[in-house]
Amino acid sequence: MFIEFLCYNSHGGIARQRRCRASGGMILVKRQAKSAALPDANGQGGFRDHLRSVTLADVLDVRVVGLALTLAWQFVTFFSASIHFSTRNDVTHFNSVVGFSSLGMIAVFLFAAALPDLFARVMARPGLRWLSPAAMALSTGVLAIVDTGAFFTQPWCSIASTIAGAGLGVLYLGWGDVTHRLTGVQVTAKTAASFLLAALLFALVVMLPKVLAVGATVLLPLVAGGILFQRLGVWQKVEAVDRPTLTNGAFSIRAVLSLGVLALAGSFARALLLDASPIIGDGTYPWLFLMAALVSVGIICGPLLSAHALDFAAAYKTTVFVLGFIFLLVPLADSGSLVADVLGIVTFCVTLLLVWVVLARITGLYGLSPLFTFGIGWASYTAGMLAGTFVGALVTSYLDITPRLLSAATLVCVCLIFFAYLFLFTEKTVARLLGGPSVSPRRPFRERCLEVASEFGLTVREEEIMELVAKGRSTPRIREELGLTAGTVNSHLSHLYKKLDVHDRQEIIDLIEEGRSSS
Repeated sequence: MFIEFLCYNSHGGIARQRRCRASGGMILVKRQAKSAALPDANGQGGFRDHLRSVTLADVLDVRVVGLALTLAWQFVTFFSASIHFSTRNDVTHFNSVVGFSSLGMIAVFLFAAALPDLFARVMARPGLRWLSPAAMALSTGVLAIVDTGAFFTQPWCSIASTIAGAGLGVLYLGWGDVTHRLTGVQVTAKTAASFLLAALLFALVVMLPKVLAVGATVLLPLVAGGILFQRLGVWQKVEAVDRPTLTNGAFSIRAVLSLGVLALAGSFARALLLDASPIIGDGTYPWLFLMAALVSVGIICGPLLSAHALDFAAAYKTTVFVLGFIFLLVPLADSGSLVADVLGIVTFCVTLLLVWVVLARITGLYGLSPLFTFGIGWASYTAGMLAGTFVGALVTSYLDITPRLLSAATLVCVCLIFFAYLFLFTEKTVARLLGGPSVSPRRPFRERCLEVASEFGLTVREEEIMELVAKGRSTPRIREELGLTAGTVNSHLSHLYKKLDVHDRQEIIDLIEEGRSSS
């Protein structure tokens, strides 16, 4: 006989206790439920809860270091003159590192999104996996030689930049595979920590003498590839990859277009605000980048962690508001001034960090292929950033920068941002894709299953079986869907019952249903 009752624990939460009579004795089984205390009115309860759940390993581990090295290579190569002088897209230098690297990245992203199964089989070969960081390192050296004008000239700059961009696209997809396996808090903590560490590494590398800076930049992708492919074992096994479609359900094309529009508007405003040549040669530029990274982390993580349930919708809304505010300051900030430089860099940092968090959230929440999600998402973002930069360069190259022109540019940027928010990424889309207490009191089924699996330490197979049981599947149906024998399914169910401290299928369903009100 089972008797279940509720009592309050020392933290104000709810402790669930179950007493059962077995073998003539009393056995007390206690299962701690999540705190039911509501967040403070000012949101401090949410911050405290999330800070308590974040460990040192969440903010500084091998994943954080590897992603930071990848981002640092991008920052040094794209936004400094340490490797090559042509780091800014304008009409006279469309063959810059940024331009052709972006084209290489877009090609890789679209290939992975369109043919994820083929891409997975290709990356399962060790030689092809290591080709990406090796190509990035080699291209870095070629770009540095082109910069001296001693041996190579065009078209080697364009070729090396395209190859480097393709390699960077592969590493981005690899890190997408890593981040989508993490919980929401872990994704937020690790991405923010990686971003700050990358900004710090960028500042340190840029300050080095040219020879040492080139050598350090060459090593960055090699070490990052070693962590990704050797230490973490990404793509070492060929896994079956479903080919999802763009629908308004799990993954909406409106969300993808929204990221691209944000990147387009941000890069266009950045082209008007940021006069790259003076500040790249100025010793304060790396520290301005680090300052902008700190501001961006606060903009994203503050609203995200303000409630007990991660509020991704609030982070997106805050980003839209901040970008809109920066656009309104374009006519007031003199190009090349300290304020304009910081605002221009913030537009890049905040959109880049938002893309990482949103794509990881969507992929993990709905169980999508990271190759598809990150491929489509990053392709949209990169294409938007490239288009906005080039259009801004056209404007600054052929037109006189007058207050009227800046006012017109501001109007264009604000219209783009409102278009993204009001028509592409609407409240309904945000609720469907990102969730959060501000848009939906009931969290998606997939999120509740992931939460239970993380809390009780379930394996991937046990999580799959738990989801199918919660959906009402019978044992023969589970065996058929997963391709397992009856004995294997029963064995997994036995382990699942033991870990969850349940005794039948209905208790599994009840345990997952409890997650509906926890937000």
